[in-house]
Amino acid sequence: MDVQGVRSRSTKLVFPLAHVCNNSNKMVLINPHGINLNIYKQNVEQAIKSYEKCLNKIVWQALSEEEKEKLDAIKPIQYLENKDVLNKALERLNWPISLKELSVLENEILVGKMYIQQALELQETSRKNYQSKTLQEQQKLQGYQRRKSNQEN
Repeated sequence: MDVQGVRSRSTKLVFPLAHVCNNSNKMVLINPHGINLNIYKQNVEQAIKSYEKCLNKIVWQALSEEEKEKLDAIKPIQYLENKDVLNKALERLNWPISLKELSVLENEILVGKMYIQQALELQETSRKNYQSKTLQEQQKLQGYQRRKSNQEN
């Protein structure tokens, strides 16, 4: 599984209403009201799972049978949860995979988690704004009704 292939495919699927800056890994929603944030979060979560699966597979394939036995593992283990142990195993094998490739995938996972957090914050802000506007509209309506009843009396 190619890192760039996973990135470009998931970027096209997940971020159609956003601009992603290549040098800063920051994303700006072009039209936050034009996107269903629940579906967006699900898509980002799927992309994160894809990155994690790719990361775990790359590390697993780089490990020797001896290192796998030392880890007492018969299938790929979670890299991020076992990073120290796996990095030590990879170090003993003289880094058979690129540390840069691992870093790229790890960073993509972190960026995805940041996007999910931003979506949650955007939803919360939107909810608060909606409640505030609803309260203001109710207050205006009550004020209008009071003025109308005062005029009738």
